[in-house]
Amino acid sequence: MLKNARPSEHFIGAILRAYDLSGGKGKLVTCATLWDNIVMECLRSHDGFRTMFAWDESKAKNINRIGTIAETIRRGHVPGLTLERDGHWGEFVKETA
Repeated sequence: MLKNARPSEHFIGAILRAYDLSGGKGKLVTCATLWDNIVMECLRSHDGFRTMFAWDESKAKNINRIGTIAETIRRGHVPGLTLERDGHWGEFVKETA
């Protein structure tokens, strides 16, 4: 994800839907769990991945999409979600008050 990249509303909505599907609402959810649900959403439509990530103009050969989710939340693009760090398990997503 480029430093000046602005995620699409489609991607932000997918993160929020994935959070709800992951049992969010007061539970800690990992970015990897969100990714699993976003993959399922992408697979439901033709060109789903291309549509989901059309906003990301990075030319990197191998893009870490779990990192893209974390960075999107970290930058404050996803309303109501923040990251919480746990040294052993990595980053978790939590709902803000």
